[in-house]
Amino acid sequence: MKSDHHHHPIYSALLAAGLCSLSGIAFAAGVTAATTSPSVNVGEVSSSTGALDTLAHLPTKKQVFNSTQSVKVISKRQMATAGPAGGAAQALAVAPGINVATDGPSGAPRSSISINGMKTGWGNIAGNANDGTVMVTFDGVPMIDPAYGVWQSSELPQMSMIKGITATYGPGYPLNRWYNNIGGSINFTPLQPTKKAGASIGMYYGSFGSKGIHFNIRTGEHDGWSGIIAGGVGSSGNYLNGYGFNNPGNNYAYYGKIRKTFNGGHISFGGYVSRSVAYRPVPIPVAGNPNVTIYGVNPNTGNANPGPIYSQQTSGFYTTLPYSVYWKEAFVKTYLIYSRFEQHLTGNTEIHNLLWYRYGNRQHLHYNNLGQSPNVLNQYYNASNYTYGDKLYLTVNAPYNHIAFGGYFLNSKYNSLLDFYNQNQVATYNSFSPNAGNNVTMNGAPVYNSLSLPSAFHSSYLYMTDLAAFVQDVIRPIHNLRITPGMRVVSFQTNFVNNTAAQFPTSVANLIGHNGDYQPNSSTNFTELEPSIGVNYKVTPDIALYGNYATGYKAPAGATGTYAHELTSTLQPQKSTQYQLGVKAYVENYGLLHRAVFNANYYHLDDTNEIIPIPVVNHLYSRFASGSSVFSGVNLSMQDNPLYNLYLFSNVSFEKATYASYTTGHGVSYAGLPVSNVPAQTANIGAYYQIYHSGILYEPRIWWQYTGVQDIYNNNTGAPTRQKLPSFGIFNASLKVKVSKRYLFAGMHDASVNLTVLNLLNKQYNNYEYISGGGYYGVSGQLLGEPGMPRAAYVSVNASF
Repeated sequence: MKSDHHHHPIYSALLAAGLCSLSGIAFAAGVTAATTSPSVNVGEVSSSTGALDTLAHLPTKKQVFNSTQSVKVISKRQMATAGPAGGAAQALAVAPGINVATDGPSGAPRSSISINGMKTGWGNIAGNANDGTVMVTFDGVPMIDPAYGVWQSSELPQMSMIKGITATYGPGYPLNRWYNNIGGSINFTPLQPTKKAGASIGMYYGSFGSKGIHFNIRTGEHDGWSGIIAGGVGSSGNYLNGYGFNNPGNNYAYYGKIRKTFNGGHISFGGYVSRSVAYRPVPIPVAGNPNVTIYGVNPNTGNANPGPIYSQQTSGFYTTLPYSVYWKEAFVKTYLIYSRFEQHLTGNTEIHNLLWYRYGNRQHLHYNNLGQSPNVLNQYYNASNYTYGDKLYLTVNAPYNHIAFGGYFLNSKYNSLLDFYNQNQVATYNSFSPNAGNNVTMNGAPVYNSLSLPSAFHSSYLYMTDLAAFVQDVIRPIHNLRITPGMRVVSFQTNFVNNTAAQFPTSVANLIGHNGDYQPNSSTNFTELEPSIGVNYKVTPDIALYGNYATGYKAPAGATGTYAHELTSTLQPQKSTQYQLGVKAYVENYGLLHRAVFNANYYHLDDTNEIIPIPVVNHLYSRFASGSSVFSGVNLSMQDNPLYNLYLFSNVSFEKATYASYTTGHGVSYAGLPVSNVPAQTANIGAYYQIYHSGILYEPRIWWQYTGVQDIYNNNTGAPTRQKLPSFGIFNASLKVKVSKRYLFAGMHDASVNLTVLNLLNKQYNNYEYISGGGYYGVSGQLLGEPGMPRAAYVSVNASF
């Protein structure tokens, strides 16, 4: 960009605004800091004049600047803040407005993730009204089963194969939407085939017994063909441990892709497989209670077994229960295959097609001898999903317009099976039986509960067919104005099958145990319109004002659980309506601004037709509340290289989230209370500095992550509260040492050693708390917490060829 003195006041204002956003949030936490974010000049999109395609490619800074949407690209450089053992959840924590809570140090444990308060993830779900409202894709391909709609972050435990992450705030362009983008979307772009051959390998070792290895091999291009294969394995204990058990986890993930380029287009075939398994520690009582000891209670008398009182205050902040009392092991598997085809039909028309198949499986094995519900001593839970689909669309370049139109279809089968049993307990007839309360006998002998004759159970299927058709346009009546109207039609067709009689014929026929699925077979069919529009007006070539409006829908949440417990006549698709207003800048080179990016926006989102799960004490199923929420706030993001060897980044968010309505199944209203587990502020700021000496590059890095106060949920009343989880701020640091070619073996391009220390000052904090309904310990009303990770150190070594 040519220097223009007329722009100087505007650029200075942008720089000052970015620095003020840093110091403001730092002051709120009692810390003073200044910073910004990295260079993300990677990827490409199919057209520089069309709507930004965030699925097929990793957008560049310039392409994000030209769009009418709020988009954040997390580069490989920023992803490093997750540490070498971190997975998808930890890598996302560096984006504005994204809050992450996880119960382990690696990519294998489960996590909860939110974008501007709209959530996805299996961790910390008590009172999550907006769960399953964020779409997650891998290389543009859906990773979420349409029935449940919630994503497990441990599906992506290995970040070494990820090139970058694109987060879109709000529903986004119709072109990029799938079936639950109503709160936002996240696309993980993996490493891609390259023109030149190459390879890299790396390994790490660190705290809690963490260790892992990863690699990628690129074939280079030969006669238009190119390919890549990448993968990694890792294992770790947990910082939550005690009495000889460290809640271990392990994972692996592998990815491959081949691509054929031909005149006017290309075709590619990709595949991804992952498996993660981790023990999920139980939430810990914050304060001691004499009725809760580390040895649980006697299942026959209900009295506490003698022993040390179990709580963060008495038995240790990070101490979990003995394996003999409680453990929960969660398995997550994902298999994904897909093909993408693009071809110019004419000089102005291009066809795009994506065909994919995904299998996902989630299992829980659970042993709970805390004693308040001895009939749920053992749990076997198995949920699986099969989804296939095809997305086809055309893009047409016309004078002053760039039109895209097409659609997709998908078919999905979701199976949920849940079994609770205590093999030491005699089976009894339930309250619907003429023999209610009596023991089950056969030939005069008592019959005990088992996996095939459980004390509580459910089994069901949900078949879904989703259809979508869209048209959108990019209108450019003048050079510096971009208008993007769009319209999408979506259809959600479901068929619920109650399978309990087939799965447990003895129990259902003889009314033994508790059947959690009591609604009959049913079907629903919803069709909705989703209008959207966006505007981007360039005040100068490097500064733009933008705004957008969009409506989005998703199928009723909760998969088989919702259809098994609720009348289908009461179900409606969840709906969001959002608008955003903001300013963004991209300055290639001016003064201290070098490839600098700045974005500030205000958003307002109405989320309606919410189905809010309220877990019940005995863990058999959830009951539901209904509600609607209002989210509003400000996001600020900035990155710059003010000096050739200095890199700064900053992401700051302020948010308010309130229930416009919240009504329990008993008709009690909690309208006006805050939405639980939504921080009032989040921030991350950091600086990287490079020193080159004698062929060796030294790069010290420091960054700070802050999570503001958030309101917690009361599982005892099944309602939100104004009780606060305190804010916390975490300092982190690393040192990267990169060796030049002159010190390496022939054929090696580079090698580096990294020392990373997370939670440098060893801050002690809970990243999640809620008021218990008595489900874990039999004591309702006590505060339970999940600690964040203490200080952790890792050494990693990487080499490329």
